[in-house]
Amino acid sequence: MMIGRWIKIGFPYLVLSGIVALVVWSNVRSAGSDGTVTDTTGSVDRSLMPDAPIVQDVATERSGRGGYLVDPVCRMEVNAAWGFVYQSGSDQDTARKWYFCTSACRDEFAANPDAYLGERCMVCNARIDANSPTAVTATYLDRPYRLCTEEHRVAFKADPAAYFMHRMWGIPDWLYYVSIAVVLLVSFGVFELSDSIGRWFVQHMQFGGGASVIVSPTISAGSGSSLQHSAPRPATAARWDVLRALPGMLRQIAVSRVTRFGVQFAMVVFFVTIIAAGLFGNQNPAVNIAPLLTWTIWWCGLVVLIMYAGKAWCYMCPWDALAGWMERLRLWRKSEEGMGLGLKWPRRLRNIWLATFLFVGLTWIELGFGITMSPRATAYVALGMLVMTIVCVFLFDRKSFCRYGCLVGRVSGLYALFGGVEFRSRDGSICQSCKTKECIKGSETAYGCPTFEYPGGLDVNTYCIQCGECLQSCPHDNMTVRMRPWGADLAEVHKPRQDEAYLALLMLAISGFHGLTMTPVWGAMTSGIEQTIPTVLGGRSVAMLAFSLGMAGLMVAPIIVYAVLVGMSYLLSAAGAGKPTSYREYFVRYAYCVLPIALFYHLAHNLEHMLMEGPKVFALASDPFGWGWNLFGTAGWRIPPLVSLDVLWIIQVVLVGIGHVYSLWAARNISRAVFAADESRGSRLGQWPMLLGMIAFSVFSLWLLKQPMEMRTSAM
Repeated sequence: MMIGRWIKIGFPYLVLSGIVALVVWSNVRSAGSDGTVTDTTGSVDRSLMPDAPIVQDVATERSGRGGYLVDPVCRMEVNAAWGFVYQSGSDQDTARKWYFCTSACRDEFAANPDAYLGERCMVCNARIDANSPTAVTATYLDRPYRLCTEEHRVAFKADPAAYFMHRMWGIPDWLYYVSIAVVLLVSFGVFELSDSIGRWFVQHMQFGGGASVIVSPTISAGSGSSLQHSAPRPATAARWDVLRALPGMLRQIAVSRVTRFGVQFAMVVFFVTIIAAGLFGNQNPAVNIAPLLTWTIWWCGLVVLIMYAGKAWCYMCPWDALAGWMERLRLWRKSEEGMGLGLKWPRRLRNIWLATFLFVGLTWIELGFGITMSPRATAYVALGMLVMTIVCVFLFDRKSFCRYGCLVGRVSGLYALFGGVEFRSRDGSICQSCKTKECIKGSETAYGCPTFEYPGGLDVNTYCIQCGECLQSCPHDNMTVRMRPWGADLAEVHKPRQDEAYLALLMLAISGFHGLTMTPVWGAMTSGIEQTIPTVLGGRSVAMLAFSLGMAGLMVAPIIVYAVLVGMSYLLSAAGAGKPTSYREYFVRYAYCVLPIALFYHLAHNLEHMLMEGPKVFALASDPFGWGWNLFGTAGWRIPPLVSLDVLWIIQVVLVGIGHVYSLWAARNISRAVFAADESRGSRLGQWPMLLGMIAFSVFSLWLLKQPMEMRTSAM
């Protein structure tokens, strides 16, 4: 049992270790390990090669811009260790080598090398004759580039970064079909056709402990007194009490208010840097740190942080830190009197619909207006979040905005149901017998729960912001931080909410939408929509309307598919004694099982950006404003992507597969809660449509990864 507990808790770290090992192996394997293609026919026109001397050493061989390896087909920066090489001739003394991101680019080059050799226009890719009377030069990032005409030079100067766009190949067909076969095998073979194996899985992999229904006691915004008691929670085996394992001094440091202030202060420094760089720095996204830190490092890092540390982002949130310091006029000490009005949050808005609206709105602005490529727009978004937080802190009681309105907090709150860390009470009976309830009302040195939760009865991570106030206020030292297996909250049968259900479905839709907008499929879709729009509108208006209509359709489509599947399941389960009282209850309960699919596809997609584009942060750290600084001596660093595409594909497919398995597991837990011990034919049939839905959503995720991605950045 002890070994089983540690396997469950340690599985997330085994996954992380495996990803790190694959990334390392991708960059240390021997060059040419995939097989070097050698041209022995003399098909390469050597007159088109550069005049530079041939370099034999693979480690120093360079092609492309500025002394780093560039795939001549897709223009992606590459690493020689990946092993995709084309060599012109077998004589090592005179051979010339080119390096590629995958065998696909290498084979395309080998089929017609002359199509990629010679000096070419950055706009139309036409070959430029050395004596061309119309050829001109444009300088970008201190490097000269040739263009075939003055017209093309003007186009290039208007948006240089656009001409460094390259296409990243999606997962190959064979891997796509093998992955689908595995998904089907796991779905039908293990979870459905073999009831005995399915029951074993549920019994032995019950990550969350007990399955009794627990409704968390809550306090209404601003009331502080409407406490509903629940039965003490049963002890759970698959947990590790982190605070109890720490020595006394380290435990005090971990829960100290000063420690949180230090972490928040560091995040505020990063936040202010992003704002300043976005507003005042060079507006070329290739040399400004704001877009890269925000949309690549932070957005992907947030998902990883949730998976391994729950709501840790809320613990260090710079928006909350700045707003709180301003309202209380304190940095870490508790203040009895704040400057806020302390109004109650409007009753009609005591849900997460506002946060859902903001989340969808940000996605529309981000992708529709291309703010990920605009440092100034990135700064405006960050400032907008800060203004909303400050206004709400000064108007409303406690941290009402964190609970109800923060789009980052609500998205991370649902994902945190899967997170590997929780703040919980050690013994529910102690909380029940406690008369003073400092964790709710506050103590001399700590505030009551800022998000109106009852920490003693907390059973899910959704609204806990891991601020640590309950750790400091509890007079019985009964609150703690525990590590746990992935998906622990999805094993608990908690009270479902309609607003959470719709946000979960939208998170699935938006994750897929982000990926789709980077594929040629999206361009074809919006072009088709544009053709149906009256020509009386201007060009930009037509494009935005087409984008908005396409986005709306893709937001609604997964919800409609899900609603139909739920309806089929509801009808098929009509004979089951444990059938829910209404279709609405059925709809809301099962929505939670799509979260692992959305989460792991989100990670698979964003990990691509992190590993491919992220290394540029080392150079930008020395020159965050794009002003030519070199603060840390790293401004000239050009680090290639951290992983080859063939290894990245394996990582992405494995992540989608893990998400699929967890979604099946979550759906099975929900089915057991819905139908209790009922084993009727109706209850079993009712699970099939949901199984088909999980398969469809996972296959769609794989299909998205199969599509070539257009990477609009000069960072790669």
